[in-house]
Amino acid sequence: MNRIYFGDNLQILRELPSESIDLIYIDPPFNTGKTQKLTRIKTTKSKNGSRKGFQGNTYETVQLSTRAYQDSFDFEDQDFVHPEIGNAYKTLMPAGSAYYIEVFLKPRLKEAYRLLKPHGSLYFHIDYRESHYCKLLLDRIFGRESFLNEIIWAYDFGGRSRSKWPAKHDNILFYVKDPKKYIFNTNEIDREKYMAPGLVGPEKAKKKKMPTDTWYFTYVGMDEKSPWEYDPEDGMRLTDTWWQTIVGTSSKERMGYPTQKPQKLIDRIVKASSYPGNIVLDFFAGSGTVGKSCIELSRNFILIDNNPAALQVMAQRFTGIKDIEWINFDPKPYQKVNAKEVVRPPVTTNGPILSREFQMLAATASYIQKDLEEQNDIWKNSPFEWILQLPARKKSKLARELVASWLAAKGISCEPIGDASETLLINEHRFAIKFSTIWRKGFYKFQQIRAEGYEYVICLGISPFNAHCWIFDKQYAIDHAKKQHQTEFWVTVNPENQQWAEGFGGNLDQAYKLLRKIVRK
Repeated sequence: MNRIYFGDNLQILRELPSESIDLIYIDPPFNTGKTQKLTRIKTTKSKNGSRKGFQGNTYETVQLSTRAYQDSFDFEDQDFVHPEIGNAYKTLMPAGSAYYIEVFLKPRLKEAYRLLKPHGSLYFHIDYRESHYCKLLLDRIFGRESFLNEIIWAYDFGGRSRSKWPAKHDNILFYVKDPKKYIFNTNEIDREKYMAPGLVGPEKAKKKKMPTDTWYFTYVGMDEKSPWEYDPEDGMRLTDTWWQTIVGTSSKERMGYPTQKPQKLIDRIVKASSYPGNIVLDFFAGSGTVGKSCIELSRNFILIDNNPAALQVMAQRFTGIKDIEWINFDPKPYQKVNAKEVVRPPVTTNGPILSREFQMLAATASYIQKDLEEQNDIWKNSPFEWILQLPARKKSKLARELVASWLAAKGISCEPIGDASETLLINEHRFAIKFSTIWRKGFYKFQQIRAEGYEYVICLGISPFNAHCWIFDKQYAIDHAKKQHQTEFWVTVNPENQQWAEGFGGNLDQAYKLLRKIVRK
C-alpha cells in the first residue's frame, strides 16, 4: 500500500519505523528568498484580443490560476538558534541561514538517516546557493565516507543573466547509509546519447548526422588506420553530469506545480538505487513525481507535503489509482468522477521478486564495484581511457598489437603465432604478451600466465599518462607468481617499488634494451 500524507513532515517522519525505507529522494525548498510562482494561462483566438499573431489574427490571454509558495527562511537566527551556534554560522557563512540548516533541515535529515535501511540511499536535490552548506550538514549526519557523488543536473531553459554566467544546473548530493553495502543497479541506468544537447536535433540524430560515426586510431609504427565504429543511438554510460530538459510549459507531463521535476530524472534515480517492491520516500513531495515514477517502475512509495496546492495536484495526478492511502486529506473533490481505474503493473513486471538475502549480496557487490571502478577518475583525459571498457579478450589483442607496433618502430620484426594468440615470435623466441592497466592501489596485475607454450613473458602496463614494460624468463615469473587456477598464475608489479622485478625493465626504454639482448642470443 502506498501512502500520501498532508501535514508537517517532521512530525510524520518521527512516527515512521526505523530502517523501513530503501530510498529517499527529497527536493527541499532552496532558500532562494523568493516566492516561487507558476501561473497557468490560456490563449485563444479572439476578435477582441489585444495581441496580434499568425496571419494577422488577434489573440486573447486569460489567467487561469496561480500556485505559489514562499521559498525563504529569512528569520532572525537568535530567535531559534543558540547564540554560540548562531555566531559560528555568521563567521563561517555570513550569507547563509543558520535557521535553514540547524532548525529546518537538520532534524529532518536525522530522521531520514534513521529511516533508511542499512543498504539505503539518499538523493538530496538542492541548488548552488545552499549545496556547499548542506553538504557539511550531511557529512555530519551520514559521515563523509558515505558521500558518493555530487550529481549535476544541467538544463538550458529559463532566463539568461547579463551580469554573470547564467545558472543552468541543480546539484543532487548522493549519500548512502553504509558505504560498504548499498544498492546501485548499473545495468538499469539509461544511457546518454553521444551528442551534446542542442548540437543536432532528434531527426538528425536518428540519421546519425554526427561529425562522424567512425573514429580511427593508429598504433605507433603502423600506417593502417583501424576503424572503431559506434552507434550514436546506443549512447554512453552516464557520468555525474546529467543533461535533462526541465518540464516545459507545453509539456504533457506538466502538472501546474512551480517546482515540478522531470519524471525521467526521477526514474533514473529510482532505477539505480532500488529494486521492484522497495519503498521510496519523498517528504517534500510537491507534484508527486516520485510517486508517479514508483507506480510505473513497480516500487511502493510514501509522499509527504504540507502545501494544500501540492496535495491537490497529486490528487489530480493519481486519479483512478486505488492502492493509495490518503492521510489527513480527501482527494475526491479534485479527481474526475467515474474516472477509469488505473491498474498498476505487478511487481514482477520489471524483474523477479528479490529475496532480502539477494538484495544484501547485490548491495555489497555495489560497494565492491565502486572500489574496483574508483580508479576511473584518474583516467580522465587520458588517451587510453577508452580501453577500460574493453572485455579481457580485446585487451589481450590490443596488447599484442601495441607491442608489435612498438617493436616495429624500433626495427625489430615479430609475427603473431595464430590469429587469436597472444604469443609473438621474435627471432625464433616465443614471447607471451600480458597486459594490465594500473590498479587503484598503484600496481599492475598480469594474469593467466601459463607454464608452457613460450620462453619469455612481456608484461605491458598502461597507466593514465605513462607506460611500463617488464620482460621475464617464464620460470622466473612463475616463481614470483601466485596461483590463479591449476595451470595458470598471476603476478603483481609495483612500478615504484618491486625488488624482484629490478633489472627486468621498468620503462619502455629499459625493456627494449633487455629485449635486444635476448633476441641476439
